[in-house]
Amino acid sequence: MQDRCDVLVVGAGPAGSTAARYAAEAELDVLLIDKRREVGLPVCCGEFNASSEVLRTALPAASVPDEPDLPRRAIRGAVTVSPGGREYGFDLPGYTLDRDALDRSLADAAVRAGAALSLETTFRGRDGRRIITDRGTITAGVVVAADGPLSLVSRSAGMERCAVLAPAVTCRVDGEFGDRIRLYFGSSVAPGGYAWVFPKEGCANVGLGVQGRTTSVTLLLRAFLARMGFIGRDVRAGFVPVAGPIPETVRENVIAVGDAAGQVVASNGGGIATAMICGRLAGIAAARHLLHDEPLRAYEHAWRSAVGRELGTAKRTKRMADWVLGSDFLIERAMAALGDRGLRNVIVYGGLTPPRRRPERL
Repeated sequence: MQDRCDVLVVGAGPAGSTAARYAAEAELDVLLIDKRREVGLPVCCGEFNASSEVLRTALPAASVPDEPDLPRRAIRGAVTVSPGGREYGFDLPGYTLDRDALDRSLADAAVRAGAALSLETTFRGRDGRRIITDRGTITAGVVVAADGPLSLVSRSAGMERCAVLAPAVTCRVDGEFGDRIRLYFGSSVAPGGYAWVFPKEGCANVGLGVQGRTTSVTLLLRAFLARMGFIGRDVRAGFVPVAGPIPETVRENVIAVGDAAGQVVASNGGGIATAMICGRLAGIAAARHLLHDEPLRAYEHAWRSAVGRELGTAKRTKRMADWVLGSDFLIERAMAALGDRGLRNVIVYGGLTPPRRRPERL
């Protein structure tokens, strides 16, 4: 493994691989490292993505990434199910795909752009521009922290860790499940959160996320599977940052991006699109800093201009929803009051359909 590079990216998820790609396209020497043996595995993700059209409406100031050229299952809409079993439906164009295939595709794009990829390489610490891994020391001009919600890289620069991490668990259930995602609410299903059934080709991604850690998500998933008559396989658990972005995402020569920066839509837990949007901006900012001496902090301004307003709105919506989600009675009342359209706005747009705004500068 090389001992020097212009940009070192830690974490080959959507945020890190996208950052590596755009930095490499500027003809910088980019090294992308990941502690896993294989990019994309294990998977702990719902694997649903809204269409580009929906994302452009939800994030009007951002450069929304193109939909990946990968096998997928088209999704036409969504159904939300109240604790009492009442259903509300709305249109929601999108698709599901294999998250591991997406991650590999993005990492391959970074390599094609010129980045070097080193797997089974674990970040151990940082001393200024010197990065210590289990395979040696690397000197880097800019370090991109894309190592998830428990980011050690951002912590090494004194950044705050995401304040609230919601436990989540997923599995596969074989069968055919139509073309609508289904979301289930209620204290007996997913306290403070929701369970989901996301149709895929020949199976469904079934899982749930909750608020707090008082109940085992694995036990809750087992109960949900039994209730639905499902048999699950490939169970995976993880955490989703749901407190909004961390206060500062640039410090010294370190940039935080994706889950490491809390760049997740807190009201629904989605983070793939925002990770790719912010990853692109991170790679561009790193390149402009090293090639043109522009302040690295330009990244902070760029991503907040692109998605900061929407992530802030989603954070406030989640705070209000937390109060409602603590009571099945309040959930029933709120869902009835919102109706199909109101639920769509809350779930997809965080409670707000944004106006058109000028695109971000980078």
